[in-house]
Amino acid sequence: MLLKVISVDDELLVRNHLRSLIDWENFGFTFCGEACDGNEGLQLISMIKPHLAIVDMNMPGMGGVELVRQIAELHPQVRIIALSSYDSYDYVRGSLHYGAMDYLLKHSLSPSTLIPVLSIVKEKVHEELAKQTARDRERLKWESASPAVSQSYLKELLIGAGTLEERCHYAEHFQDMPYGRDDQLHVLFLMKLMHVDSLSLRMNEQEFTLYMRSITDMAMQIVGDSGCAVYLEKGTFGVLFSLENERSEHAMQQRIEAKKSRLDKSLELYFNAAGFIVRSPLFDRLASISNYYTELRNQMDKLQGYKPNVEKSGGGQASFVTLNQEKELLAAAEACDAEATSRVIRDIASACAASGHALPQRVASTSAELFQLAVKIAQKAGIDAEWIFQEMKAGLPVPQSAQAFEQNLIALYVRLIEELRMHDTTARYTRYVGQAVRIIQQLYSTGITLEETAEQLRITPPYLSRLFKEETGSTFTEYMTAYRIDRSAQLIRTGASSIKEIYQQVGFNNYSYFIKLFKEHMGETPHVYANKHNK
Repeated sequence: MLLKVISVDDELLVRNHLRSLIDWENFGFTFCGEACDGNEGLQLISMIKPHLAIVDMNMPGMGGVELVRQIAELHPQVRIIALSSYDSYDYVRGSLHYGAMDYLLKHSLSPSTLIPVLSIVKEKVHEELAKQTARDRERLKWESASPAVSQSYLKELLIGAGTLEERCHYAEHFQDMPYGRDDQLHVLFLMKLMHVDSLSLRMNEQEFTLYMRSITDMAMQIVGDSGCAVYLEKGTFGVLFSLENERSEHAMQQRIEAKKSRLDKSLELYFNAAGFIVRSPLFDRLASISNYYTELRNQMDKLQGYKPNVEKSGGGQASFVTLNQEKELLAAAEACDAEATSRVIRDIASACAASGHALPQRVASTSAELFQLAVKIAQKAGIDAEWIFQEMKAGLPVPQSAQAFEQNLIALYVRLIEELRMHDTTARYTRYVGQAVRIIQQLYSTGITLEETAEQLRITPPYLSRLFKEETGSTFTEYMTAYRIDRSAQLIRTGASSIKEIYQQVGFNNYSYFIKLFKEHMGETPHVYANKHNK
């Protein structure tokens, strides 16, 4: 590659002499422009972007020293050779001070004096070009890796991972970024999706990973060049936002709240999701960010009603729905028993009401658990759970009273039971028999006759009896008795009630008769069955 040279001199004869003095291309240069004063020289440099400018020191208007100074300031990549008719100390000192590579006298200008200087210029320019090429390559490589590297380092800083030396290295990484420097102020947002367990049920592993990555990218776009976002775990994201030191703290707080609001609204707008977002106070050293992260996690736990010191026997966060209550709900759903599910939810709501000052947090966590259980029940039965997710979304913010919580969850589970009934009977039976089965499922505990059912369906009892026998293989009474026994077995498996309580719950009036029917249907007595399933 030929290096571009220009001449800036008010004497035409000197410019002509310089242009014809050597075969420029033979020495790796191309003479590509001339200017007769300093202002014209600056314009020429801006237009041509030469590698070398040979500048006269004594010109009218803008002098050579001033031109050298401006070239050094505006175009530092341009090498300069100073040229003068006078061996002036001021010229020499001024030109060299502002970066000229050498100083030549016009009266002694010859190939023997010019070529050695050009060789030095060429060596320096090629050396700088090689460095710039390497820097460009490294920059492109770094730019492609930088987001991932920054996210990895931010995560390590948040969780306090690695040795002290490694954490110092992570913090130093951000000193070269437009954010995260110690001469800036920072704020940390911790953002956690609500009902993330339900999302994981809704998606396969690849879809879930892509979903979390998309939310991370959204957060990265919101903070832009002023921050970084990283996915941590279990639907939780750390978002760093850095601000230049501003005089007005009010202005800084406004910017922070605007970012927080945008994160919240973007979750809802683009991902149809909702989450908790908490933020740290302003801090000035990124190395201390793990302390703020720990504080924010504690805040988040309190918001969600978690009690870190209370754990299940298997570890993890404490549940506000007991194991027996979960079993009862699952059994009631399997039996399509809306009354039983409502009773369990009322018991759970009563326990929440006893929480006193912790009520909003407990309601939030219990709502999440019951929504997740509803999704599990629906998916196990093979019915579409999308409406549950929509109900979950519509139910935000979380109800602040036990009464509202009870009403919302009972309504959800009653609809779920109806969906389960419809799905089960529609797939197996024709219209009238399906409706009759659903009536039995609703009223088995109080009892209903074939005649009463036929009247509700507006058909004759003999017609219903014949259809029912053909499709179920049982008479109406036999089916209801078998359903009651199946329901009693489900209740026994939950371990929530005694056998003497259960026989009445499922609609039997005589305890001995219940024992007899149970043994005929299940092959063993209720007590043996209970001992086998509740060890």
